[in-house]
Amino acid sequence: MTSAAISYASGSRAGRLHGENQDRTAADPDHGSFLVADGMGGLADAAATARLIAEVFPRRLAESVAALADPGCAGIKGIEGITDTVAAAVTELNEQVRATARRGPGTTGAAMASLLVRDRLALAVHLGDSRIYLSRGGRLHRLTEDHREHGQLTRFVGMPGPVEPGVSVHELLDGDRLLLCTDGLTGVVDDAGLAALLAGAGELPGLCRRLLAAGDAALDDVSVLVVDIGGRQPR
Repeated sequence: MTSAAISYASGSRAGRLHGENQDRTAADPDHGSFLVADGMGGLADAAATARLIAEVFPRRLAESVAALADPGCAGIKGIEGITDTVAAAVTELNEQVRATARRGPGTTGAAMASLLVRDRLALAVHLGDSRIYLSRGGRLHRLTEDHREHGQLTRFVGMPGPVEPGVSVHELLDGDRLLLCTDGLTGVVDDAGLAALLAGAGELPGLCRRLLAAGDAALDDVSVLVVDIGGRQPR
């Protein structure tokens, strides 16, 4: 369970490329768990895969990672041990996706960005080009690096072979704001635009609507999930 006060809001809309929204979001603030998943466009089971990830992975991650800090102190736990634990959970998810693809392995895949918040620490886990940002004091920090080369994803859920998720642990402060989003948004809104939107005042549902509106030109689906960590004050 997380001890930090958390509030959140989310939103999603289909892009202009297809009628079906292949993104999914999941949020469980009581357990500090948040996720966005982006089914890979053009693949047969993409929407079903994103839904499976949203239903399965947050719980699996929360059950796998007992703590992010060393017992009795405020320090971050050994990142190597956390990375090994997360990699095992992601590998299990990847195998499940490949085994349950309705039209066989290789017919589906999804990018994923997941956040687990516990005791003022945040565990960021991702595959693909969905991103996690931290807004603090008016400045924007990207917590993930895209797994993409030459316009193609190099790592994703459902991929063949070994799976190596991006894993990092970050300290949180009161007033921090976190954004999880699919690449439909970041493909049309740059980091400066995101920084300005996230630093603005107002309720979280309204912020999500503004983020979706900013991504209105996107051809791809757009999903956003914004998380505020205790005591954020209006600017």
